[in-house]
Amino acid sequence: MLSLLMKLRFNQVAVLWLRQHWWLVPAILLALLLGWGLGNWHLLQTQAQQSLALQQQSLQLQQIDTARADALRQRDFLSTELAVEKNTNLLLQQDIKDQQQKLFDLKKELAVYQKIVAPVPESGTLVIDSFRLQQGSAVGRYQFSLLLIEQNKQKKQSRAQIEIKLKGKRKKKSVEVDVLKLAGFNTKAKRLLIKNFRAVEGDFVLPAGFTAEKLEIRLSSNSGQGGSTVLLKKELAWDGQSEILD
Repeated sequence: MLSLLMKLRFNQVAVLWLRQHWWLVPAILLALLLGWGLGNWHLLQTQAQQSLALQQQSLQLQQIDTARADALRQRDFLSTELAVEKNTNLLLQQDIKDQQQKLFDLKKELAVYQKIVAPVPESGTLVIDSFRLQQGSAVGRYQFSLLLIEQNKQKKQSRAQIEIKLKGKRKKKSVEVDVLKLAGFNTKAKRLLIKNFRAVEGDFVLPAGFTAEKLEIRLSSNSGQGGSTVLLKKELAWDGQSEILD
């Protein structure tokens, strides 16, 4: 009963308050409406900003993909162009090398026949006609070719001993290296029997830590008058690729 009386009393107070302050109701409703509208407007603005940011990011990604594709195409083009240029250079280098080899072979052949047919007087009839040194296929490997000619056509054969030495430095000390030994020649192989001409060829690898400065060829033979011993020596500066042709 008391609870019912309290509810009636509250309702009467509420009705009385509304009669006295009826003008506040529209204001409250308007405030609520404005709050709802502002909330929705802020939400729409946030969504619009997020949508714009997503569009900008998508555009940037497209630009990055386009730039990457262009860079890849440019790289492929340059790689192809470089490969073509490299192959062309290799072909030109090989052609030059072949022409040089042909020229050297021709000069060597002409020198052989010239010195056999019309020998030039020297100290001894066995001479060093030509020597060629060139780089091999591997780093530090070299190939050499030495041609000896006996100018005395009446002589059946000459006996000779050949030495090829490399002079240089190792750990700031002067060192002499035996090229023929590096090429696998033993003492017996250095002794030669020569009739008309003889070619000595081989390849070797420079010792580690050795800096070559010059190359010396020594030829000892019995090609002097009356079979006397003659020592012939020739030197050339080391550059890893040399040629002498008398």
